[in-house]
Amino acid sequence: MAPAMPKGPLGGSFAWRSDAFQNYDSWALQVAPEDIAEIESAATATKAAGLDIRQITRDHFPLPGFTSRLAQLRQRILSELGFGYVRGLPVERWDAEFRMRVYWGISRHIGDPVPQNRNGHLIGHVIDIGTSVNDANKRITQTNAELSFHVDSCDVVALLCLATSKSGGESAIVSGVAVHDEMMRTRPDLCAALYGPIPMDRRGEVPAGGKGWYEMPLFNWCCNSFTGFAPVRLYVESVHRFPDAPPLTPLLSEALDLFYELCADPRFCLMIPFKPGDIQYIHNHVVFHARTAYIDHPAPAPKRHLMRLWLSAADGRELPDTLLAKWPVVERGKLRGGAVIAPDREWVVPLEPETPAY
Repeated sequence: MAPAMPKGPLGGSFAWRSDAFQNYDSWALQVAPEDIAEIESAATATKAAGLDIRQITRDHFPLPGFTSRLAQLRQRILSELGFGYVRGLPVERWDAEFRMRVYWGISRHIGDPVPQNRNGHLIGHVIDIGTSVNDANKRITQTNAELSFHVDSCDVVALLCLATSKSGGESAIVSGVAVHDEMMRTRPDLCAALYGPIPMDRRGEVPAGGKGWYEMPLFNWCCNSFTGFAPVRLYVESVHRFPDAPPLTPLLSEALDLFYELCADPRFCLMIPFKPGDIQYIHNHVVFHARTAYIDHPAPAPKRHLMRLWLSAADGRELPDTLLAKWPVVERGKLRGGAVIAPDREWVVPLEPETPAY
């Protein structure tokens, strides 16, 4: 049976193009001095109360004047545009532990953190730790290599910028809905192909009893709603190290080529001037993200460093069961998404990057 598909292009507010958001300062949520005072007061109170970062809930992090603006931001992320930015946090004046309290506390107003890897890390460090891009059992986020357009295994991914690189490392986002609609208009046969299963490499994140690869559609249509799951292109290519993984058909290869080409097309691709103190929130089901390769400043200058949270939205959209090939839970109202952690691990918040990446 052919997978379910919409009858035509989807349109709507999620189907934006890059030219609508060129003036970054006009649409990013800029924090004011009074917002920063509230944020610092809330973070200080959690520390004074002896709360471990993992224990901090939204109620523990009240922001009387800032909460309504965060609620509007959350609405844009989940129901209107699929992304939102907080800008201007003074990260340089906070130590590592306090930064995490701030980042965690603000983000609890957006969603609920879930683990990002089998070691149970609730905050990830996106930084080049020397991992080889050719190590097929490791993700490539902790290298300085290019990352093609992709999604993470959560409702909303958050990235806080602490330091930028000497060159490169530009962040980009794209509306998966706009790319889908363009494919449906121009090559409906290739669009349809992406509604079928695509083999993908788990890159070492293998659940108990599972294989090193899995299959999942890039486009999904469930409950009258679109859900995208874009893999890093390298993870589709490296899956063929497994002899039992199905080969890509010529049609599927052509469809993937067109998909990644359109994602990078300036009509759709929005380049973001990430700066220290920015938080990027992305609704993974409709917006895909990427970064260019980069070169760090020579020591002792800090390396490019982002901190990542994976967030579950209890009131998020209904999701297709096809995501269960990668997600532990997809049910709406549950803590969903994230990684299956090793049985001997607990959920942790590493203050600094760890080596190895897992």
